[in-house]
Order: sequence, then structure tokens, then C-alpha cells
Amino acid sequence: MEHLIVAVSRVSHPHNLKDVVEVAESVEAEVVLLCGDVSINEGFLNELSHSKVLMISGDDDDVHVIKVARKHNVLIDGKIVEVSGVRIGGVGAISTSLDSTSLTLAGEYVDILLTHYPPYGCLDRVLPLFIASGLKAVRSVVDSLKPRLIIIGHATKPTISTCGTAIAIGTSSTVVVIDSLRPSKVRFIPLAREHS
Repeated sequence: MEHLIVAVSRVSHPHNLKDVVEVAESVEAEVVLLCGDVSINEGFLNELSHSKVLMISGDDDDVHVIKVARKHNVLIDGKIVEVSGVRIGGVGAISTSLDSTSLTLAGEYVDILLTHYPPYGCLDRVLPLFIASGLKAVRSVVDSLKPRLIIIGHATKPTISTCGTAIAIGTSSTVVVIDSLRPSKVRFIPLAREHS
């Protein structure tokens, strides 16, 4: 897999959705991963037809977004999907514990874990007190399935870190272009909240 694009939380403005499409096309993304709170619609998914789109639910996603995702078979909450030999698992925000249990019980490895909420102890410190806000259920998936790459949608800022042996990337209202499962190059592309 040559490029991944990850668009996440609070990407709802139509101009920002168009920006995601433009970045995906410019790097010829094989996969576009949506980490929740992305206001997808039919037009957006049609414009991304050149890429495989996978999505997990976010805490702000409404029922319409989930219906569109299910209709287009892109929602992977609690599932493992293989794309070009890369196994991608999803833990959404709607049923985080159920998704975590489903993935753990599958007992299989994943190359990429797509999660809306951070795992406990991984990109989960809330300022100013640095309190851990990550979920232990998601951390159990990390410890059990040992992904190479963890992509977190509900991160407080765009960040790269480690989580166990995995590389963890927090996306936070950006488009992230990742060059491989063991990335040597990661680009964070901010999305403007509004366009004039």
C-alpha cells in the first residue's frame, strides 16, 4: 500500500470534504480512512470512487451519516477488512466496548487499527492536568492484536507517537498522508474550518 489518507473528527464543512477529495486524488491514495465525525454524503463517497474508503463512527456522527456508511459498505466498526493484503480493524464511538470485544475475540492480527477514541496510555493526555482519557477496552485490542499502526480520530492535536510497538497517529481535524505501514514520511494537512 503506497499511501493512506486519514480524515477525521470535525470534518463537516462541504469545502473541507472537497479538500479531502483533492488531497486523495493528488497523492493517488489507495485507501481513505475516516476516523469518525466526518459528515459523509453520497456525493463525497462518489468523488472518492478511485480509492477504497473505510470509516468508523464518531461520537458526533448522526444517524444519516451511519446510514450512508452502511449503504456504501464502508463502516468497519467491530470488523477487520483486508485491502491489498493489509488488515485494517475498526473501533468506532457508537459501541466502543462491543467493537473492542469483537476484534479481540476474532483473535487475528491487524496491521492498522482505526479507532475514534485513543487507547489508554496512548495520545490520551488531557491538559492542563495531563489526565489519561484513553479507553482500556481499546488498549486491550492494541495489546491483543499488536497493530503496526494505530490511527486515532479523537486526538487532541495532530501527533505521532508510539503505543507499545505500534506507531500511533492522532489526526484531529487534519488530513494525514502516510507513506507506509512503518511510515518514514507523514504529512499533516490542516483543514480550514470555513472557506470564504
